[in-house]
Amino acid sequence: MADLKLNKVIKRFGDVQTIHGVDLDIKHGEFVVFVGPSGCGKSTLLRMIAGLETISDGEVIIDGLTVNDVSPSDRGIAMVFQSYALYPHMTVKENMSFGLRLAKKPKEEIEQRVAEAARVLKLEHLLDRLPKQLSGGQRQRVAIGRTIVRNPKVFLFDEPLSNLDAELRVQMRVEISKLHEQLGNTMIYVTHDQVEAMTMADKIVVLRDGRVEQVGAPLELYHNPVNQFVAGFIGSPRMNFLNAKVLQMDGNKVSLELTGGEQFSMTLDRPVSVGDVLLMGIRPEHLEVDTSGDVNISLKVDVVEALGGTTFAYTQYAGEDQVVVVTDGSHIIPRGKTITASFNLEHVHLFDTNTATSLLQQQKAPVVAKILSAA
Repeated sequence: MADLKLNKVIKRFGDVQTIHGVDLDIKHGEFVVFVGPSGCGKSTLLRMIAGLETISDGEVIIDGLTVNDVSPSDRGIAMVFQSYALYPHMTVKENMSFGLRLAKKPKEEIEQRVAEAARVLKLEHLLDRLPKQLSGGQRQRVAIGRTIVRNPKVFLFDEPLSNLDAELRVQMRVEISKLHEQLGNTMIYVTHDQVEAMTMADKIVVLRDGRVEQVGAPLELYHNPVNQFVAGFIGSPRMNFLNAKVLQMDGNKVSLELTGGEQFSMTLDRPVSVGDVLLMGIRPEHLEVDTSGDVNISLKVDVVEALGGTTFAYTQYAGEDQVVVVTDGSHIIPRGKTITASFNLEHVHLFDTNTATSLLQQQKAPVVAKILSAA
């Protein structure tokens, strides 16, 4: 079993602290994605797990063993970097077997491990080629194969798809997800791309400024973000945010008014005061270009992106920040015109403008996955 635990992990560079007491439990076989903006500490945290960065304080525990002072080669981990780092003068087979040959493993064992990794990654027909004869996606698969042959307890991926074009990124996302399903190993994956996080992870760890903002399943973070940062970071396009003024209170039930004058009522987790301005969040895909919802708002269309199956409309609402509407591609939205969009209150998020924390966290129903079975 390859469980991994971070216990109040801290990283300092001189007087500057970049990782602030991270606590995290990762169970055997989980695919965990560290996600966040550039500079949030996700790669530093991964390198601390790998042993490539020293730990200033706290513990990293792999498979029940504290590994703070254990060398990277003895931690039972294997790491795939953004750069393929293949030896250009070696064939695919030689690249994949190099670490095992260096460790003086028996020849028969090396042949068996390389053949199995090549089969899993569909590299059998490429074993005699040099890296320069491979595509970007093939090179990345060789880099992954080099880690598979080591049979590690934990795989670490540090933005491995950043050098690939958009089509290859999608293809490699699928291949890495299938690889995790086949091998069943614990995998930790670092990315700044929340789409990668949403599509690949069993569990997402959202980081900001060296702190964990929220940990949960992709749909849990999508439906129940604990604060404005997570709400805005998870989901593409990002959540729309509008000001909502508190008109009156009746216990936990609050009457709100948007900048354009539209009014509605919600039940909050905690009290607010009359006159407070809250931040209302609504996702672009939860805005309908009609009047069927609980609240209707008028939007002036600036730009329309028709992508075929989907249409993105970038609009302005009552002098506030840009509001994005995602709708079916069959809708024709005229540029420069004013349209009416509506939303249902069940999709509304409310945040305290001072703390940016959610005011509806306990009101949101738990996310229940629908499992579809084949006929």
